[in-house]
Amino acid sequence: MRGLFVFASLMVCSIVPSLARADEASGSVPEAEASTGAGSVYDPLGMSSSLRSPDLMVRRAREMLVRAKFLDETATSDERLAADLLLRMPTLRKSASSAREKADHATASDLEALAQRADELEADLAVSEAEVTVKKRLAADNRRMARELRVRAVGLVREATAAVQVRSPVAVRADGIRSDIF
Repeated sequence: MRGLFVFASLMVCSIVPSLARADEASGSVPEAEASTGAGSVYDPLGMSSSLRSPDLMVRRAREMLVRAKFLDETATSDERLAADLLLRMPTLRKSASSAREKADHATASDLEALAQRADELEADLAVSEAEVTVKKRLAADNRRMARELRVRAVGLVREATAAVQVRSPVAVRADGIRSDIF
């Protein structure tokens, strides 16, 4: 039992300092920023300057485009399902109304079974109508989210390209002095 306690305490001691060092390195600990005296700017996204490198920003923009494509495909699938359900609706309506008419004009012996069948078809019709509404709304939401992701990706890429400083071509002369080629 004592060996287990020693092992657990060693694990805690080895993990806790590494977590503290990780927090200090990312700059997410306000005390660490205050102790260094660096006047850092609050970053609500939690992205330090190293995470805002152009390469990482472009990679993140690419991931956003992949997610947007997935959302578009999901929206297309939802739209197809809604269209298929809409095609089934007229026949389902006719079946439900004819089953209800049969149940209304049925004799006492068949009334129970025909009424149950009419209730099932009417319930199926109501659920199908609700499903069409939900699928259309989901498709619209997915399209909107995909559009927003594409806009954010373009913004990230523009920010990344603005961050890259393009230097004019420089030539180093024989005496070691740098001069512009142009």
